[in-house]
Amino acid sequence: MKIEKPIHDLYSHSYISLKNKYFFHSVGKAANSTVKHFLYLGEAKGTRFKYENVHDRRLSPLISPFQLTEEHLLEIFNSQDFFKFTFVRNPYSRLLSCYLDRIVPKKSTPYKELVRYLEKDVGYEVSFQEFIEAICKQSIYEQNNHWRVQYYDTMSDIVNYSFIGKQESFAEHMSIVWSKVYPNLALPNFDSTNSSPSRTSSEKKIDIYWNSYLINIVNEKYRMDFEHFNYDMR
Repeated sequence: MKIEKPIHDLYSHSYISLKNKYFFHSVGKAANSTVKHFLYLGEAKGTRFKYENVHDRRLSPLISPFQLTEEHLLEIFNSQDFFKFTFVRNPYSRLLSCYLDRIVPKKSTPYKELVRYLEKDVGYEVSFQEFIEAICKQSIYEQNNHWRVQYYDTMSDIVNYSFIGKQESFAEHMSIVWSKVYPNLALPNFDSTNSSPSRTSSEKKIDIYWNSYLINIVNEKYRMDFEHFNYDMR
C-alpha cells in the first residue's frame, strides 16, 4: 500500500472500531477533536471507562492501523461491512485557522517544523503570506497534517469512503455518522459541544487575511480539495 504521507500520520490519525465496524480518519483543523469526543462517548457507553483527553492517542478506545496487518487494513478500506468516514473543511478557513492556532502563538510542533523548513529560528514571526507560500511549495509528504491537502491526507485515492462530512454542516453530518455507527444509541446534541482546544473564528476573518495572490496559489495547490469535496474557489 503506497500513501503520500508519512506512515506515522496514518497510525496517529486513523481510528478503527472492530466492534462497531467503522473507520474514521481525522483531518487536522476539521472538527477532528469534536468527532473523537463523541466517538469515545459512544465506544464507552455502558462501561465505567471515561476518555477525558482525546488528544492522547495512547488513551484511545479505538485501534490504530499499526495493530492490523496491511491485508486486513486494505480489506477494511474496501469492505462494504465497514462504515468509513472523515470530516473535511473549506481550504481557506482551514488554513487560516491553522495559521492563527498553530503558527501565530509560536509554541506548537507544527510551528517549529515550519520555521525549520523556512531556515529560521524558533521565535521568528511568520506572516500569513510566508505561511501560505511555504506550505504551497512543500510536497504532500513534507506538509504537516494540519495543512496537508485533505484529499491526500485522507488517502481518498485508496479508501473507499462511505461518507464525507463537512465541518460547516457538523451537527447534520455527525448525526448521519452516529446513526450509522451507533444505531441503538440516542443522538447527542451535536450543536452543544466543541472539543477543539482553541477556537479561531477563521470563517469570519477570511476577507482580512486573504488576497487574490494567496487565493490563486492555494487554488492551485489545493485543487483536489476544492474539486473532490465540492468547495467553491474564490
